[in-house]
Amino acid sequence: MKKPDSTRLDPAIYPYAIEVSTRFGDMDANRHLNNVAYARFFEEARVRFNADLLNGSDGERLPEFAEHRIVVAAVQIAYLHEGRYGPLVKIGIGVSRIGNRSFEMAAAAFQDGLCIATHDVVIAASSGREGVPGTLKVKLEERMLRL
Repeated sequence: MKKPDSTRLDPAIYPYAIEVSTRFGDMDANRHLNNVAYARFFEEARVRFNADLLNGSDGERLPEFAEHRIVVAAVQIAYLHEGRYGPLVKIGIGVSRIGNRSFEMAAAAFQDGLCIATHDVVIAASSGREGVPGTLKVKLEERMLRL
C-alpha cells in the first residue's frame, strides 16, 4: 500500500469532524492504539456523517431518503503513526468522489495535531433501480474534501 497524498494529512481539508475518546481496551500489547480501535473511530465518524447527511434534526430519515440504502463496499486504512491511550482522537471526513452507483469518502485520524491514520471507503448507494439519487448528489457535493 502506498502512502496517502500529503494533502490528506491536513485536518483543514475535511468538511466534517468529530472527536472520540480512547478506551483502555483500545491498546495493544505495546500500549499503542490497536487496529480495531482505528476501525471503530472511522466507523463512528462515517455513521455520524451519514446520519447528518440523511436524517433530519429529529434523527429520523428525511422523507426524500426513506427508500435510500447505503452500504459499505470497501474499506482501506493506512496506519501512519502510533496512537496513544488518553488523548482524544479527532476524525476529519469528507466525500472524495461521487459516481453513479457509489460514492467514496476519505477520512483521517489526528491525535495531538499529528495524522495517525487515513481511511478510504467506497459506499454503494441505491434507491430502487436508481443509483445515487440527484438529491443525495447535491448533499454529497456540499461535503466534498477541500483540496
